[in-house]
Amino acid sequence: ELRRRNFIPPEKFPYRSALGWTYDSGNYVAALDRALELIGYEELRREQEERRRRGELMGIGISSYTEIVGAGPSHTFDIAGLKMIDSCEIRVHPTGKILARFGTRHQGQGHETTYAQIIAHELGVSVEDVLVEEGDTDTAPYGLGTYASRSTPTAGAAAAMCARRIREKARKIAAHLLEAAEEDIVWEEGRFIVRGVPGKSVTFPQVAFAAYTNPPPGMEPGLEAVYYYDPPNLTFPFGTYVCVVDIDKGTGQVKVR
Repeated sequence: ELRRRNFIPPEKFPYRSALGWTYDSGNYVAALDRALELIGYEELRREQEERRRRGELMGIGISSYTEIVGAGPSHTFDIAGLKMIDSCEIRVHPTGKILARFGTRHQGQGHETTYAQIIAHELGVSVEDVLVEEGDTDTAPYGLGTYASRSTPTAGAAAAMCARRIREKARKIAAHLLEAAEEDIVWEEGRFIVRGVPGKSVTFPQVAFAAYTNPPPGMEPGLEAVYYYDPPNLTFPFGTYVCVVDIDKGTGQVKVR
């Protein structure tokens, strides 16, 4: 109960701390309740009382946390003067296949899956159509690397913004192909349609092919973009851990369940 009283309530977000950090979002009570539900807290408490009556030792530990990650905003962080931005370069081939390059480098976290999912979602393509390249300093755009849980908040955000730049140019090409005003072109997942005429549409791969074979007059051919993302704030993930231990009174041995 004391823990619940001291949590920042969800309606107070974004919340500025006494040290000047702006917590963007959070629902700490929900995380606590879910953890207690998953572990069967009430049943564990009953077991604990029973075991205490038998002279046995059983402990239940609860820890809630929030962590500052996603370094970091250029107005706050740098390394020897280098701003902690990160980047993404996307190149769409005439076939509609996508090559995406990043300045980060995975250490087993699965960046290639996360980045591909972000780009596929933004451009309405299959994840299998997105090839991710990381960490080649001869070809990758500038980035500050992988640490401090920053890759998805910075490079992942750069991927989303870069894909949206691709989509904006693709919209102009779609308007040309569909012989419609650009403001009448509506994006649906994987295709552009003419507003009010859903049967009149072009797919993203069709637009990609036209970018190299039939671009609008005066437009530079190709479908590529680079985006450097400077995060406006850090991110503040949160959660709750629950740990149950049994202690042997005779030997002091601790067994974590």
